[in-house]
Order: sequence, then C-alpha cells, then structure tokens
Amino acid sequence: MSTENQQWGSRIGYILATIGMAFGLGAIWRFPYVAAESGGGAFILIFTFLTIVVAIPAGLAELAFARKMKNGPIVSFRKTYEHKGIIKYIGWIFPLIPLGMNMYYLVVVSWTMVYTLFTITNGTELMANPSVFFHDFESNKFAIFGATVIIVLTVSMICLKGIQAGIERFSKFCIPLHYVVLFLLLGTVLTIPGVEKGLELFAKPDMNALFDPSIWARAAGMALFAVGLGPACLMAYGSHLPDNSDITMDFFTVVMWNLFGCILSGLVVIPAVVAFGLDLQAGPGLTYITLPYIFAQLPFSGLVAFAFFFAMLLGGLSAGVGILENSVTTFSGGLGWSRQKTVCIIAVITILGSIPCIWSSTFLEKFDFLIGDIGYTLTASIMALTLAWYVGARKVRQEWLLPGSSIKLGRSFDIVYKYIVVPLLLFLFYQSLCNISKIFG
Repeated sequence: MSTENQQWGSRIGYILATIGMAFGLGAIWRFPYVAAESGGGAFILIFTFLTIVVAIPAGLAELAFARKMKNGPIVSFRKTYEHKGIIKYIGWIFPLIPLGMNMYYLVVVSWTMVYTLFTITNGTELMANPSVFFHDFESNKFAIFGATVIIVLTVSMICLKGIQAGIERFSKFCIPLHYVVLFLLLGTVLTIPGVEKGLELFAKPDMNALFDPSIWARAAGMALFAVGLGPACLMAYGSHLPDNSDITMDFFTVVMWNLFGCILSGLVVIPAVVAFGLDLQAGPGLTYITLPYIFAQLPFSGLVAFAFFFAMLLGGLSAGVGILENSVTTFSGGLGWSRQKTVCIIAVITILGSIPCIWSSTFLEKFDFLIGDIGYTLTASIMALTLAWYVGARKVRQEWLLPGSSIKLGRSFDIVYKYIVVPLLLFLFYQSLCNISKIFG
C-alpha cells in the first residue's frame, strides 16, 4: 500500500501520534537542562509565549499544506513551484534532514534503552558512581552499535505496519503511558526534603532574564522543536489527514499537551537537582550522570530510575517513529517507492550512518549541529517563506486551513505569520550560520 492512500484511523490516534513525534526525548531530556541553563521560570514564560505566538501559526500552515497536497515535500513543492525551474526541486532538501537526524538521534535512544535495562540488572552500580558508569558504558562502541541496530529495527517495524496498524496503534499505548509515568515521578519528587527551593525557579522567575536576547533565541528554538516544526515533520503526519479534519483544534490540543509535557518534565528534574545541591549547569549530562545520583537517594531508587528511563525510552521511540515516517512519506511519494522498500532502504542507510556517530563523539556533536541547527532552521524557513509569501498567508488560511476547522482564524493570523514568524525563522537560520565557526573552528 502506498503511503499516499493511507489515512489516520481515528482523531485521537492522530493527535497522540503527533504529540509523540514532537515530544520525544526533547521534553524529558533536552527541555529541563536548557531551562535550567536559561533562567528557569523566565525561560518557561518566554518559551510558552513563543510557542503560542510563533509555533502555532507556522504549524497550522504546514498542516494545511500537507492536507491539501496529500503528500510529502518533494511532490508538494514540485506542484507549488511547477513552472519555476530548478526551485521546484527544493523539496529534496527536506527528507535529508530527518534521514540524518535518526543517524544520531537513535544512538541516544539506544543509550536510554540500555540504561532502562541497567536499572533492572545493574542499578546499584549505575547509581553508585554515575559519571564513571556513563563513561565506561559510552566507551563500549560495539555494544552501543548493537543497541542502535535494535532500536532502528524496532522503529522500522512500527513504520512498516503503516499509519493505522503501526504508528497509530503504538502511539495510543505509548503516549498515555509516558504521561502516567511522568505524573508518578512528579509525585515522588515532591516528597523530597527541600524541594521547595527548586520549585521557586518556576514560581518566581528572574524578570531581568526576560530582557536577555540569548534566552529568547534559545526559547524560540525550543518552541519550534517542541511542536515538531522543521524539516516537514508535521507535514508527514498531516498528509494522511482526511479533508474534513479539524486542523486548528487538533493542533491546539497537540501544542497544549506538549507544553504541559515540557513543564512537567522540568518539574520532575530541576527541583530534584536543586534539592540535592547538584549543578544545574550540567548540560546534556544532567540526565545520564546527575539524575542517577538523585535516584540513589530516594526510596525505591531502582524502581524510580527504571520509571524515569522507561519514560524517556517511550518518548524516544515515538519521536524516532515520527522522524522515520517523515522520510518514508517524502521519499516514497517523490520516488514512487512502496512503503516496504522505502522503510528497508532507509533503515540500512540509518544503521550505516550511525557508525561514525557512535565511534566519535566529536563527529556526533558536529553532525547534530549541521542537522539540528542549520538543517532544521533552513527547512523551517523555506516552508514558511513559501506558504506565507509565495502561496500567500491569506490563501493558506482561507482555502486550506479553515475548511473543517472549528476555530475560525482571522486576518491577524496572516499578519503574524508573514511579519513575525518568517523573520524569526530567518533570524534563527542566520544565527545557526554564525555559529559554524564555533563548532568547526
């Protein structure tokens, strides 16, 4: 069955799958340490504001484009720029980004899978000296490669089953369980003595941080990431929507749950770190090095550690499925391949591409920058420029978005999309280009 002929089996299935695609490891892994490094409550206020003002209009436009075209960006941009020469092939840039993203993203998911298993089989050693344990684990390249292959095959098998039998069924189980685990973890964190000091970071934001442009830049990037904006991630799922779908209400639902999930993850991680007097500026290592130390101090430490990494694993798998489906929808539509052929070829390429990411942390970091910063902001800018200015924000809203939508957006949508969203995306792309020398210097 071709990907173009498939539709979501239920509204709730589509909503949960979209939440999972955007949520992923970003909320439970990335959001807490970025928020901790960027002013805590102030960052969260800015992040929430930008999500509503910027990410929602861009996401709605992309979903409307996807439903109209019933295809991925290769075919959709070719139709949009049909008589514009070489520019009609600009859609070929889009599938390269998620293809590259899974080459290193699924490596991180494999770490999480192994950590989940370690909490069962070797939890005492894991929590006794988390820093040494992580570095010893990370140095075992062949074991990580094996774990990565397992993750790639798992994600591929879900996508092979298609939209309804694979992605939708998995999301209906995975995403609710993910939130249940986070709620249970929050209940545990709130029992920690001294947790009030950490909660103050959320309740009493540093108002001076609201005037820091660097925090606004980080919050903008996180806001786009948290709702799945970038290399047509929303388009992959939106292309399978029926014509009578309520795009506005469904996407508002997705955004609100993702906002809630990010803040919930921050409440699970940040107050605990503060209560135990640990370093909030630990960066990405906050998850794999700092948190196991905290778990060791709690009652039922092994169970708490398992629950946390299991929640991360569920989020990582759901996002990995969404990233893979992005490439599958795009390549199968552009090349006329079957779902089975497309998934198998992409799985092999992903496994081969993961090898340098596993064996060189420097390569992984630089590749992450090229894909996650430059590639992400470039494709998001191309999408917004095309829809807001070439197609026209008014046409997108009136002809593509409003049919079937219970929330009737007015002309303010056009103004925000053209004069706020597009300039911000271009600025973020410019900023990522300016950072090339820092990464490769």
